[in-house]
Amino acid sequence: MKLISKGNTAEIFENGDNLVCKLFYSGYPKLYIEHELDNAKAVFQLGLKTPRAYNLICVDGRDGIVYDKVIGETLSSKMHHASEEELMVWTYRFADIHKELLGHHIDNVMDYKGFLKMFAKDSVEVIAKINELEDGDCLLHGDFHPANIMVDTDDQLILIDMMNVCKGPAMYDIARTYFLLEKDKRLQNRYLELMGYELKDVMPYLEVILLIRENEMKNEFSS
Repeated sequence: MKLISKGNTAEIFENGDNLVCKLFYSGYPKLYIEHELDNAKAVFQLGLKTPRAYNLICVDGRDGIVYDKVIGETLSSKMHHASEEELMVWTYRFADIHKELLGHHIDNVMDYKGFLKMFAKDSVEVIAKINELEDGDCLLHGDFHPANIMVDTDDQLILIDMMNVCKGPAMYDIARTYFLLEKDKRLQNRYLELMGYELKDVMPYLEVILLIRENEMKNEFSS
């Protein structure tokens, strides 16, 4: 199989003409891979533009998932090479596809508070802050940023990477995207404005995201 791209947890290989295989690195927990497969199927069933996920696969001892192939480039690449006028259009479309996603409601995925508590390391203070947050059943991507959106040959935006999909209030996903855009302050602030919120609105969620971020990046879970 031909290697297409590499990420922090997996590599993407061509798998025939119309499919790709997302192979996770050796030792990556199979439970998480199964979790992503379930999430991807649930999101696809809602009618969102995202590659269809088919099945688990094992190649040379590495577990992975077979997906439909998306021919195109990431939205982050498009934005990086865009003119000022083009960048404005892409930013509007970035916000619009997030609004579309958040407009869906879902039950058969993890609750976002459960996700956050996985990285609380049994901290009473952090868990208390999580419990104070709002509940909800909106579809949340959990890792929504331009590198996780593909732009296909028809300029359609295609959502990828369903590992962190969960349910909860839209504000959590907006806060998480705001945080993930921290390296581009102009895009960060423009995004929040287009979503119709101010920093004070997302601050309770940002505080929790920051508290668990180090453990999340290290994949350190509560026992």
